[in-house]
Order: sequence, then structure tokens, then C-alpha cells
Amino acid sequence: MIRLIKQIISKIQPNPVIVPSEFLAWRQQFLPGRIHLLAWIVLIVLVMVTIFHLTITIPSLNALGDPKLTFNANRMRQYLEVAVTQILSVGIGLLLAKSNVFQKSPERMFLLLSGLVLMPSQIIATLRGQASFDGEMWILFYAIQAILIPVYWRSHLITQVTVIGYFAIAMLLGWRDPNVIVPAAYGLGIFYTILICLVADVGVFLYERSLQREFELRQQLRVFLHAVSHDLRNPVIGMVMTLKTFWHPEQDTAQIPQELLKHMIDSGDRQVALINSLLEAHETEVHGIVLHCQGVKLHGLVQSVINDLQPFIQQANATVTNTIPTDLPFINADALHLRRVYENLLINALRYNRPGVSLTLNAIEENAKNQIYCTVQDDGVGMTQQQCDRLFELYTRGPNNRQSLGLGLGLYICRQIITAHGGKIGAIGSPSNGSTFWFTLPVQQFSV
Repeated sequence: MIRLIKQIISKIQPNPVIVPSEFLAWRQQFLPGRIHLLAWIVLIVLVMVTIFHLTITIPSLNALGDPKLTFNANRMRQYLEVAVTQILSVGIGLLLAKSNVFQKSPERMFLLLSGLVLMPSQIIATLRGQASFDGEMWILFYAIQAILIPVYWRSHLITQVTVIGYFAIAMLLGWRDPNVIVPAAYGLGIFYTILICLVADVGVFLYERSLQREFELRQQLRVFLHAVSHDLRNPVIGMVMTLKTFWHPEQDTAQIPQELLKHMIDSGDRQVALINSLLEAHETEVHGIVLHCQGVKLHGLVQSVINDLQPFIQQANATVTNTIPTDLPFINADALHLRRVYENLLINALRYNRPGVSLTLNAIEENAKNQIYCTVQDDGVGMTQQQCDRLFELYTRGPNNRQSLGLGLGLYICRQIITAHGGKIGAIGSPSNGSTFWFTLPVQQFSV
């Protein structure tokens, strides 16, 4: 059964899926309430079935006068033992579901409740030396369980294999009713039970996978919307600050330097290109950063970014030094996205450090790895290494201002861009000793 389910799932989902963290958090909150509901429904069903048997089914069988169907005192006692034990077990599960221990681990509570519902009858039957085939009970419970808890398909499978496997072992050991012919009574029932379990597990898997996809798309949409506001703010603010330098009502400003006008035009062009690239990524459901790679000289690109950010640099009274060698080989990269990485790193360094911070940008070629190792180093307030390790996660929030003021999105986008280029990104720092952000880019020679 396990092999069959894995084969079906592998055909439905050939590639491994990264489960969104928001989905995991939602599932963790969703499961306790549904387990509590499942326990109540099963308890009510057991009580109703027991009352139905005691008032209608058993009297009807006794009225037939067939010794094989009549419930004598011993048979009635055995039935009540199983019924009362099941009701008490589910009642215990209902109480445990409210405890803090299982609230923190709902998946374990899920497995425990399934065991409390189905295993008492099996254990009692084993003690009597007779395996109990409760096919109708199993099918009913697994159907209700799949409807109320359409997540954790592996846990569903575990509960099914445990109960059916326990029954199969008991059968192999000879613990069965000698009056029952196994092939005739059990064969078809076991087949239908396994078939229902298989359908339930596949249904739970497909539903859970669709929920994961929904959470993934929601996260991608939020990233897209925030990326637009986050990345387009910097060029707009820079243009406004540049225009303010010309705003002197008492002076004649008719003559505007052509170099600055050219700078404003280039900045506007890049802004439009950035919007187009983000829209393109959104149209493809943001399955990854869309790259348009070409040969890029890193020194010139970085110097252009520094020139564009001069209003920010001057306002922060900062010093930015470009020490990237001019003779570095060309890199195969998307210049627009690579600009975004440098802009995010520089803006963050200026924003979250004291005025007068010094920034040094460098890059070295690592021939052994056929890559370029790029760094953006500052002498600011610094961070702990633990904070550095979490900076590139989406919506990271930490105890200090460096994390709580919005680094999560910008650095997350940086990681996506560098990863799309086939590189890696990280940060090194210590409190009061500044920080160094680094990333790698593969080298590819171009003839120019």
C-alpha cells in the first residue's frame, strides 16, 4: 500500500516541493481545532451507534431465534466492553487534545487520537485470541478523518497502516475467530478498506498540495507588490532630491547642467525598465527572477550605481569607495538586476548606520572556483553573526532596529537575484565592528 501511494504521488508530483513557511504556520494552527472537532464527532457517532445497537440491532437479532446471531450474556458483555472502552478512549483523547503538551505538537495528537479510536477493539480482540475485522468502522472513520483533516497525508497513511497491519499480524499468528472463513469474510472487506484508504490519502495529498500552491502564490504576489514599492522608491526619491538642488526661487535656474539632466533621464529609463522586468516576472507567476544576461564590466556598473546614489550618500555624509579592479573579466549577468543588488546593499548600509559611515566596495576573481567574490563592507554598528544568517529570509524581524526596519524584503530579493545568477550571498559581522555583505558571480569570458 505504501509503495502504491508513493508511485501515484511521484507521478503527480515528480519534483520535490519547498513547502512555504506560511503554510506550515497555518497548518500548525489549523490542526488542533480540527482534531478537537474530529474527537467530538467520533464520540457522538460512537454513542449513537452504541444506543442504536442496544435498542434496535441486538433486540432484532435476538428476536430471530438463531443461536449464531443471538446476543447471550457473554456476547453482550463482550460487546459492551468494546463499546464502553472505545467511548472512554475517545473521551480521553478529547481531554488530551486540550492539553498544552499536544497543542504544541498537533501531529502527535492526530496519531494518538486515531489510535484511541481504532485500537481498543483490536487490543481487546487480541486478548481474547480473536482478530477483530472492523472494516465498516475503519472506512467510516478514515472517511470522516480525511474530510475534517485534509492535511498531513503521511499521518493518515501511518494510522491506516498501523491498524490494518496490526490486524494482519494477528491473523498470521492465528488470532482469529475459528468460525470465520478468512478468504470469504475478510478478503473483499480488506480490499475495499485499502481502496478507500488509498483514495482518501491521494485526496488529502492533492488538497494539501493545492493549499501549498495557494500560499506560495500569495507570498509571491506580496513579494512582487512590495518589490515594486521598495525598488522604485529609491530612484524616485533620488530624482526628487536632485531636482531640489535646482529649486532656488531667488536665483535664475534657466541654465540646468546637461550632465545632470542626462543623469535624470538615465535614471528614469532604468525605472521604466525595472517596472517592465517586474511585470514580466509577475506574468510568469514569479517562478524565478527573469534574467536577460549579457557581458557586464563590474567596475563600471558599480560606479554608475554610486553616481546615482550620490544624493543619499551626501545626505548621510558617507564615504563610498569603489576599489573593484577595472581589469576584472566580464561576468554574464543581468545588469539591471545586478544594479538592484548593489542599490539595496548600499541604501541599507546608509540607512541603518550612523552618519559618516565609510563603505568600501571590492571584488576579486577566484580562479579556482571560476567566480568573482564581491563585497560591500561598512564600519558601522555591525550585527551578530546569528542576525547575519537570518537577514536574507523573507520578512525577517529581530530584536534590534537593523532587522526590524524592513531589511527582510530588500535582502530577500537580493538573494533571489544572486541565486538566479548561479551565485551565493551572505553577510559577516560583529557588534560595533561593522558588517560585510558578500556574494559570488560566475565568470564567463566575452570577446568585445
